[in-house]
Amino acid sequence: MLIQLFRKLGVQSKVLAMVLLASLLSLLLTGLVSYSIGSHVLTTAVTNQLVALRNSRVEAIKDYFGFLTNHVLTMGEGFLVIDGLRDFRAAYTKLDGTVLSPEQQKNMLAYYNNVFMPKLRKNVDGDPALATYLPQTPADRFFSYYYTANNPYPKQPALLDDAGDGSEYSAVHRKYNKRFRRIAEVFGYRDILLVDIDTANVVYSVAKEADMGSNLKTGVYADTALAKTFDEIRKSRDPNFVYISDTEHYKASFGEPAFFIGTTVFDGDRFIGALIYQVNPEAIDRVMTDNKKWEQQGLGKTGESFLVGQDFKFRSSPRAFLENPDQYFQTLRSQGVSQEKIDWIKRTNSPVLIQEVRTEGAKRALAGQTGEAEEFDYRGKRVLKSYQPIRIGKHEWGLVAKIDKAEALQGVRRLRDALLLLGAILIPLLTLMSLALARSFIQPIQRLMRATKQIIAGDSAVQVKVDSGDEFGELSSSFNSMAATLQQREEAIRSQLQENDRLLLNILPARTAERLKQGEQSITEQYPSVSVLYADLEGFQDLSAELPPDQAIVVLNELIGAFDDAAERCGVEKLRSTGSNYLAVCGLSVPRIDDEKRTVELALAMLQVVERLSAKHGVRLSLDIGIHTGALAAGVVGRGKFYYDVWGETVTIARAVHTSPKQNVIQVTEPVRRALEGLYNFEPLAPVEVRGEGVIPIWELSRLDPALVAAAAGGAA
Repeated sequence: MLIQLFRKLGVQSKVLAMVLLASLLSLLLTGLVSYSIGSHVLTTAVTNQLVALRNSRVEAIKDYFGFLTNHVLTMGEGFLVIDGLRDFRAAYTKLDGTVLSPEQQKNMLAYYNNVFMPKLRKNVDGDPALATYLPQTPADRFFSYYYTANNPYPKQPALLDDAGDGSEYSAVHRKYNKRFRRIAEVFGYRDILLVDIDTANVVYSVAKEADMGSNLKTGVYADTALAKTFDEIRKSRDPNFVYISDTEHYKASFGEPAFFIGTTVFDGDRFIGALIYQVNPEAIDRVMTDNKKWEQQGLGKTGESFLVGQDFKFRSSPRAFLENPDQYFQTLRSQGVSQEKIDWIKRTNSPVLIQEVRTEGAKRALAGQTGEAEEFDYRGKRVLKSYQPIRIGKHEWGLVAKIDKAEALQGVRRLRDALLLLGAILIPLLTLMSLALARSFIQPIQRLMRATKQIIAGDSAVQVKVDSGDEFGELSSSFNSMAATLQQREEAIRSQLQENDRLLLNILPARTAERLKQGEQSITEQYPSVSVLYADLEGFQDLSAELPPDQAIVVLNELIGAFDDAAERCGVEKLRSTGSNYLAVCGLSVPRIDDEKRTVELALAMLQVVERLSAKHGVRLSLDIGIHTGALAAGVVGRGKFYYDVWGETVTIARAVHTSPKQNVIQVTEPVRRALEGLYNFEPLAPVEVRGEGVIPIWELSRLDPALVAAAAGGAA
């Protein structure tokens, strides 16, 4: 029936009906498709962004704990820690007979009653008893009185260098405290502790808190994360061992959250103690929030990333707490969190170790899974999230990145509202416009009909000319403008791609860079014969302790810059420099038949640089250099933030053979000696045991050819 009715209509009415119907259907279908595609695309984009954020935060956390690990290892091998621990151990033994006067004991007890216990009760659950925390030994009471209770700097106890009691211990403390305090200030550590490995006594503490002088086996804090860290260090007896504890409410710090990282300390071959750093979780918060720059990370108003432990409690503070505590507590109440727990969070000013996060994403991350999900979070809000496990030391944590779904899809909601409003306005307008368009469309048709009749009549020269100054003409002009704009953008993109290629070639070998651009995910290369130089700058840690940080970094930058220039001249590739360590490889990007000789030339040039800069700045610096040649593997490590790295026994051996009891010594292995025999003198040294490789012979290198000496000196200048 509708078809028959449509057939009876005139052309103008048919055009009117078709234009109106097509417009309405187009509006409806466009709205539905746009909403569907927009929702999907935006959800996918936000999910990908969360994955990228999750990966970047994982790398940032790993980098942070990697820095802590490297720093504690480096400090544990330094003279400051070794000499300090040796002196503190000796001085501590002479405190066993110390007896406090009745007045001193009274003041110490008043400190525990009026200061320590009120602060502790504020930060821990329950009601701790005073008797549990009182010092038990004469030495422990000595520290509790002179360095804690009677400290003249109650707000900054670390400033106390000499307790003024005339003891040998206080003299030793005066000698070392400023340097340890400076390290804690520069690197943001809550405390630096030295523990006697034989007695388990805490013989030194920067923070001068209640654990100073206590025994970690039998004392008040024997069940803490500090004691656990010490016990793991004591059992390891490995010079390269590092243990990281989980976060806990540490009672000696008034129950505030803290975690510990420590390593072994050896005096020669003798295991004498442990170096342990105490770190507050605020350091992890800075890493997880990029110093509270959520919106700069693309997380809008509700996005965040956080860590959760195996107990399903926070290991980093959530954004809601850091940004708006009042609103955060109101949300907790609405989710049924007890007022007691809310008050506890308020007292400690941190939800770490208090608030539970038993969401599905947290459970999956702690179960070792990586993925994305849509669920309700700890606030009861529906969120999009990405999660994965992360291993910190021996502890498995979960990392979750999320954003409120409402915020993530707010663009789609705006699109929906705009489409509804547009429909309400356009439906009546389309009716009127369709009528006008139908009339305008009829006129060209009528002219075409007249022209057709003329052709039938035999007038083949007739033409139908329709002059149009409407949107079709404007569309042409707009298209040309768009084409010109696109061409300009293509040129800009091509230029940017060339710049990106140049920057990529500065980081990676050409072949590796090409493979990375082609989309390969796992890129590794095997190199059968390269030479590896590993150097360690001795004396910089002492220099850093003596000089202001800005002056010390100027010296280090000038030194590393000179090393880099020498490496480029010698045709050796610098791989990385970390602190006082320098790693370079010859024959990696460009195969060299003389890679051993070029590497030795770099080593000689580096010695010249150290000598020159030591004289220039009036400092005492020296280098230990190890060189080995052989096969290694190299490749791109990481995804979002990648770097180029090498590994294998060649790197391990070069690092293992670099250490020498003498200064400014180049030590090489048998393959290097064979390759350069006749150019240099080699003096045999005691063999070195390399883990996984056994005992290998090494030689000390000295120059033989005076011309080479002059060449090396000229290259370093």
